[in-house]
Amino acid sequence: MLAAACRIVAAEGLAGLTLRPLAEALGVSVTVLSNHYGARADIIAAICRAAREHDAQRLDHWRKLLAGLGSPPPSIAADMAEAILDDLVTEQRAISMLYLEMLHACTWDAALRPAFEPWAEERRAFWHEFARRAGLAGALVECAWWQGYVVAELAYSVALNAVSSYRMLRRVCLQRLFAGGLAAAPDEAGAVLFALLIEQMQPGGDKLAAESGTGQTPAWMALAARACGIRLAEQGVGGLTHRAIAAEIGVPHTTLSYRFPTQYDLVIAGLESIAAHILLAVDAGSLTELQRLRIAGDGKKLDLARANFAVAIAAARMPDLKDYTASLRSRRGNNLVKVFEQYMPGARGIDGLCAQVISMGLTGLTNLEPPGEASENSVASAFAATAKWLQAGAGQPIPDRPTGQAAPRRRR
Repeated sequence: MLAAACRIVAAEGLAGLTLRPLAEALGVSVTVLSNHYGARADIIAAICRAAREHDAQRLDHWRKLLAGLGSPPPSIAADMAEAILDDLVTEQRAISMLYLEMLHACTWDAALRPAFEPWAEERRAFWHEFARRAGLAGALVECAWWQGYVVAELAYSVALNAVSSYRMLRRVCLQRLFAGGLAAAPDEAGAVLFALLIEQMQPGGDKLAAESGTGQTPAWMALAARACGIRLAEQGVGGLTHRAIAAEIGVPHTTLSYRFPTQYDLVIAGLESIAAHILLAVDAGSLTELQRLRIAGDGKKLDLARANFAVAIAAARMPDLKDYTASLRSRRGNNLVKVFEQYMPGARGIDGLCAQVISMGLTGLTNLEPPGEASENSVASAFAATAKWLQAGAGQPIPDRPTGQAAPRRRR
């Protein structure tokens, strides 16, 4: 049943995991399946239990290897993290896709959380132990930033592991993380490599950025694109339906379907809106201006971290999204550099790669909880913890808050 569920999720996402297709895959009737397990929620709980047991065996393999290493130096710790992530998205790809779909769905469907939580806790415990053995700063683990980093990189890895420039970028980020986050001076070769990798991963995003700013479109189409971007962030690709978007912006379902015939068209429209907001975020002159731009128009905030995560998960089963996902991954941390410049003026070693590392953890952490005040506070606490970690590495004091700015919230 676990194998059948993984095949369905890999093809259609968690929304496709209903009783009828699962029963058909198992060669039984829906009645037999429901009589044995119960309702869909009970079946998903059984699938999560089986996945947790399967996962535990593989994680135990890595635990034994880690135990034999004792306290590995930073370079070995980075290599180990890279090897584990690679294993999770190659040998364990189907299980990882199910894990990510469940994790993401739990942020809007509370009914799924009891079934998923024991499995999620198993993975959290493993990565917590890894961080402890690798000597990662305890503050990064306790604030859940490290767990967020692992989850975010796993999502991008499932979609992009076949892309050589992505794999190299993943490795470079892990090396910088375990080396302390800050750039060594001078590090000209590292800066050149980072810039080249970013350039190689952005052709799809450059196209998307160009598309998002060309031509004149009717007002309702711009509203539709923004609604698609927000719904992508809130409920993933599965939440993008023609009826939902049409109802939200107040146009006939047929009108929307004529301009955006397929769900993929809705996804691309949402991505164009997201790309436009990313460009606004990078160009914003201040943190206050950034927040204003994110809610301009309808008062709803487009959560870029959730949107990026949703697209990465969807790209694992929608190959046409791979280029867009690569570009979104490469742009992590672009505006965080500006935030650090204001929050920690004069700090040395906070370059683009450092900001990308920090941003990855904040992006993943955002997607570990439902949207709301608790998630906002978690991200703010993690931002403060990572800032203190960097300041300690640089041997500099840290201010309570950015000069002339409110306390940091939701920095990505």
